[in-house]
Order: sequence, then structure tokens, then C-alpha cells
Amino acid sequence: MTGFTVEEQVISVLAGIYRGEVIAAAATVSADIAARLAKALYAPEIVLMAGGSMAGYDCAPTAKGLNDEWIASASAVRGSDWIETFDLISAGKYAICMGPVQVDRTGSCNISVLGDWARPKVAMIGSRGIPDDLVRLSELTFHVRRHTPRALVERVDFRCGLGFGPDREKLGLTRGEPRMLVTDLGVFDFDRDGAGMRVRSLHPGVSFDDVARATGFELFPPRGAIPVTPPPTEEELYWIRERLDPLGVRRLDSPVPPPGLLAELAERERSLWTTPAGGTR
Repeated sequence: MTGFTVEEQVISVLAGIYRGEVIAAAATVSADIAARLAKALYAPEIVLMAGGSMAGYDCAPTAKGLNDEWIASASAVRGSDWIETFDLISAGKYAICMGPVQVDRTGSCNISVLGDWARPKVAMIGSRGIPDDLVRLSELTFHVRRHTPRALVERVDFRCGLGFGPDREKLGLTRGEPRMLVTDLGVFDFDRDGAGMRVRSLHPGVSFDDVARATGFELFPPRGAIPVTPPPTEEELYWIRERLDPLGVRRLDSPVPPPGLLAELAERERSLWTTPAGGTR
């Protein structure tokens, strides 16, 4: 088994964030598959959570992308509710990977609006649980599927979650800070004083100049050689392709998804549930 895609590279990296007796939650397709991969190979003690309501499920990703609570309910160990979810977040029992629309140099993030709050160009889903998450979580990672100056910005248009810097220090916050940012170009983290984003590694074939051009703020090169992100192992690729995501739902996280992908995934998934006589399994 040779070669791998950028989505498989990202999944391999994200699988490393889920360790210990935590509830693993994901807000991107790649992070969802990564949590399953971590449980299968590295951390059997983690608990998979679908949508904040189905814990301990065991099912493959569906054509709509993220974990489906209705399908997950068939294999879930137990149900949950949002009160319990936020109690567990406050107790530091959650490890979450988010998919922000914007991230700035301090690690603050935005999923609410683009443009001015009073007259936004785009209104999105709102802050949801992010204000609590960036205060209470034991482990928080960002996944931005396409590294561009529009996604990595000098200052987010609306701060849903607080990154590093003086504001966090004034509030005395000790948990919930974003530990890592993973994109299609590399792996990054943030200076605790809020000075900026740092390069931890670049994916194979990516240069510092590539990343600098794709970032909406000044990115300083690290001292010495920049590490190359370790590629996914043969075992990881087998599990990703054959066991966890045989439909290839991970391609939804491609920087440029191929045309007709949703229709293809829906048809392939439909064939799994349809009998030759036209009924359903």
C-alpha cells in the first residue's frame, strides 16, 4: 500500500489527540474518522460521541459526512443530553476537534458571522458551545481543511472562542486553549503570550513559502530545519480505507472536493442498504 492523500495525512495527525479516558467529539469528517482510528489502534479507552447524544457507538461515517445520531443509536452504549455534555466538558472529560471558519494569529476562532456583526456578509451557525469549550475543555484542536488567507486571518471577524494572550490571562483561564491547528499544509500551534502562530511541521512536499503565502498574517520561520509531518502508517491506511471509511467520505474534507462527490457518496451508500430486489436491508 503506497501513497496517501492529504485527507489521510490529516486523519493520521488528528488521531494523536485522542488519548486517555476522555469523550472524543469531532466537528469535521477527518476528525470523526481520526477518533475512530485512535480508538481502534491506540486508545481503546476513549468513548466516541455522536452529536452530543449517543455515546460509545460503533458505525462507519455516512454520506452526509459527520456521525449520524440516528444510525449511531443502533450501536451506542447509552444516550446522553446537552446538560450532561456541558457538565462533562466543565469536568475536563472532553477532547474535541473543531472546524472553525476563521482562526487568527492568537488562536481565537469564528463560526458565527463574516463581516460586521450588525450587517454581516455571511451569517453562519452562531457561537454554539465554543465560548464554554475554549474555557473548560481538557483538549482542543482546530482542523481547517483549506489553508488560505481567508481562513487564517489577522483578526477574526467575530470572536466566538478566546485564544491566547492578555485577555485569557486576565480571566485566569487555565484550560480550553487550542493546543494545535491542523490544515492541508501542516501542523501549527500558538505562542502562549499571543505573539503568533508557530509551525510545528509541514506536510510532505510543502515549503515554508507555500504556507506563508497562504496565511493572512505574518508567519515567522522557526529556527533550524522545519520537521516534516510523519506520513500515515500502512496500518493506519488499511484501517482508514478498508475498515473505517470504505465509502471515501473523507474526501468531503479535500481542499478541492471533486465534482459530483456528494451524489457519488449517496449512491454508494444507497447500494449498501438496498437488496437486489429493490428493498432495504
